Amino acid sequence: MNKRFLVCGIGNPMLKDDRAGIEVAERIAASDLEVDTEIIFGVGFEVNDKIMGYDDVIIVDAAKIGKKPGTITQAGVEDIFSDHQLASSHAVTLGSTLKVGYELFEEEMPKSLKILLIEAEDYYEFTRDCSPSVDKAIDEAIHIITEHYTGKLQEVC
Repeated sequence: MNKRFLVCGIGNPMLKDDRAGIEVAERIAASDLEVDTEIIFGVGFEVNDKIMGYDDVIIVDAAKIGKKPGTITQAGVEDIFSDHQLASSHAVTLGSTLKVGYELFEEEMPKSLKILLIEAEDYYEFTRDCSPSVDKAIDEAIHIITEHYTGKLQEVC
C-alpha cells in the first residue's frame, strides 16, 4: 500500500542558503502537519529511493536560476525539461534523476509531484543561518505546503 504524503528537503546543511530545503523539511517535521519528511544531501538516485511508494510528494530545494533571492518557483518534473531557466540550475540533475525514476519505476513513483525551488542569495558561506530573503521564503514554502496538504488531508477524511 502506498504511503500518502511526503515533504523532501534537499541541500547542504552547512551552506548558507543551500540548506533552505532542509530547513523547510525540519520545520514541517516539527509541525502538526501529518506528513512524512525526508532530508537528502544530494540529488542522486537516493531521491527516487526516498519518494517511491508515496502518492503525493513536494520536494524543496535551493536554486540559482537568476531570480530575485527568496523567490519561490513551483515546478513539476515536465517543467524542468521545458523551461530553459530551470535547466541552468542544479535542478536539472534533480530533473534527470526524477525522469529516470519515472521511466524505470513508473508504478512506484508519486502520482503527484511538486518541486519548490527557493532562489538562493548565497550558496557558499559556511553557516547554518540562511539569508533573510531566503528565510522569509522558507516561511512562504511552509505555508504553500501546509495549504496543499491540509486540503489533501480533508479530502481523505
